[in-house]
Amino acid sequence: MQRYSYSLALRIWHPSIDPAVITEKLSLEPKYAYAAGRPRQTPNGRLLGGNHAESYWHSDPFARGEYSSTDDAAEDALADVTKVLQPHKQFLLLLREQGARLHLQISSFSKRNYALELSPDFLAECSALGLSIVHDIYPCAQN
Repeated sequence: MQRYSYSLALRIWHPSIDPAVITEKLSLEPKYAYAAGRPRQTPNGRLLGGNHAESYWHSDPFARGEYSSTDDAAEDALADVTKVLQPHKQFLLLLREQGARLHLQISSFSKRNYALELSPDFLAECSALGLSIVHDIYPCAQN
């Protein structure tokens, strides 16, 4: 078995939507969100100057944090996210029509070689939902 850890994120950038609408429609709590036109600030609340050019919404779909590949394969967890999002397909596609970018992101961590196999069926499902897949790879464990 390949050993690595990983985390999942659903990230949405939109020209103007209120992030609360995304939260309501997807029934997922964001880890971080801000609305277009609001002042830019650090997570601690310090103002950075200027306003956000677009809205942003970021969620850990299962509020699970870091996974271990010995417990759950990344491919299975990613497929589970698409199952959760499937009932919201029309909303996701509407966001895309409005100029949004939707990323299903996996960030993986390992000191060893490993591979992920994303099946054609999984990739087709992501495409049908309007999702781009982003894989961030880090050469060391997160924790």
